[in-house]
Amino acid sequence: MRKSNSLNYGVNRATLSGNKSKQYRIRQNARHFVKVLRQTGMRAQKWTKVTNKHFQRVANHMLADGIGHGRIAEVFSAARHICRAYENNRISDSNATFGIKRGAITNQTPRAAKPEKIEESLTSMRNDASYPHAGRAAAQIEIMYQLGLRREEAAKLDLPNDWNREEQTLLVQYGTKGGRPRTLHGLSVQQQDVLDRAQEYVSPSDRKGINNLMPEHMGDEWLHRVDYAARKHGLTAKEAGGTLHGLRHERFHQMYVEHTGFEPPNQHESVQVFQEAAYEVAGDEWSRLDSEARDQVEETAGHSKGRRDISNAYLGSSH
Repeated sequence: MRKSNSLNYGVNRATLSGNKSKQYRIRQNARHFVKVLRQTGMRAQKWTKVTNKHFQRVANHMLADGIGHGRIAEVFSAARHICRAYENNRISDSNATFGIKRGAITNQTPRAAKPEKIEESLTSMRNDASYPHAGRAAAQIEIMYQLGLRREEAAKLDLPNDWNREEQTLLVQYGTKGGRPRTLHGLSVQQQDVLDRAQEYVSPSDRKGINNLMPEHMGDEWLHRVDYAARKHGLTAKEAGGTLHGLRHERFHQMYVEHTGFEPPNQHESVQVFQEAAYEVAGDEWSRLDSEARDQVEETAGHSKGRRDISNAYLGSSH
């Protein structure tokens, strides 16, 4: 018991990055890892001593209990975070090492916010004199919509340094999922206009030399203020067809249609109906166009080309 508790103590003491809610989820899931590890009868006294064998034993135990691969991957991600916090970098980065498969997300239900509702909400927000941060929130939400960024990514853009007007690129390096930076290339005039309008709200952040859309000294509390502004002005699933994350869904929906000329699978009642509609527009080329569009969406979303589980989540499965 004492050895497992020492791991829990390590979870509490670990230095983590990201906002408080993210850190909370990591610690909760890491404690679950410790709990399962104790149930297997295999102990470790320190996170520096945790090895792939411990991960494998936890995987075997959770699989035997009928726990899904997605849940196990979530627990493993948290445990890796804690290991790395203690400079233990020996754990395999691939869940496949432990027999855990990447989940296939088909998501045939569209979650994209309606473009007309997005514009209505933004207009309402810009004209809201009762909330001092409404204009700033509108600037960030417009960036999320036009560039497909996550809420935290848009809030933490260092516009003065990471937007290259001449080369039409934007480096997204703060607030990214998994800490993986990426560069968006070939920004359109409309996208650069959105970034330009946001410049008036740029503030010095708590990190020296970085200027972003978060008000001075507010920190990650700003993310909750953006949520509040969105709800107040109708960017909800009930009123707009999607939440703030629905902006990202709609952006990727637009990217897909612009590249292929036809609607993605989750806009059709079945895969067969989608394939028939796509063939009617593009003939035998529909599959190639579908694949190219998915590669673009996956990269823009901050993942590698070929991550069809990611594009399936936004577009639905085409096969």
